[in-house]
Amino acid sequence: MDGNHILEEICAAQTQIEGMDYRAIASDPDWESQKPSVVEEGGFIPETSIRLKESLIRLKKRGRMMVASYEAIKFQRLDLFTVALKQIGSCIGRAQLEDAVDVLINGDGNSNPAEKVQLAQSDKLTYQDLLNLWGSFGEYQMNVMLASHDMMLKLLQVPELQDPKTGLNFQATGCLSTPLGAKLFVSSAVPKGTIIGLDRRYALEMVQAGGINVEYDKLIDCQMERAAVTSIAGFSKIFPDAVKVLA
Repeated sequence: MDGNHILEEICAAQTQIEGMDYRAIASDPDWESQKPSVVEEGGFIPETSIRLKESLIRLKKRGRMMVASYEAIKFQRLDLFTVALKQIGSCIGRAQLEDAVDVLINGDGNSNPAEKVQLAQSDKLTYQDLLNLWGSFGEYQMNVMLASHDMMLKLLQVPELQDPKTGLNFQATGCLSTPLGAKLFVSSAVPKGTIIGLDRRYALEMVQAGGINVEYDKLIDCQMERAAVTSIAGFSKIFPDAVKVLA
């Protein structure tokens, strides 16, 4: 699960709690537009109010169980079971990424969905669309982009991004040059026809309850061994304006 690098790239903070109830914080919605004023000697300093959100953050328990016979364990190498457990961790990580993307787009239940930037043409992605997405961030920085598979294909066809060096770098290293300086990730967790732009420093908080739990037991009557891997996590938006959706 630690190998899910996309979650690490989009979460500004990770909070460990003991329990299932968590209420995140929110600030004044217009505080960012208020410039810090000059404070005279002995004068009052302007305030920024931080308060608890009205709705609790929803935590979800994700998990998988690996069941193996005594014979499979006895006659196979442990390395193969390590790979199987890695795959379980990867599945849980992908599911948590889907939860994170849902919060980025629709909000965490506290009336904070992402602002949407409309495509100029519904069936085509242009460089101007990317500029509109970048320009909608204001004082924030668009330093991470999450794209669906179909939008990634359209992104690769944008003429302004088809620089010869871009193709050579992709063929040599498998790494795509990132548009407008943002790290670019493609994932099936992003809905079709959608690109999410965000400022990873301020956008998302990951809340975990108890970390990763791994338990083992044996079923003697059928000679099976089981390993259950579970994780409880949820996501909260920190500053809603740090996330925009191009669709």
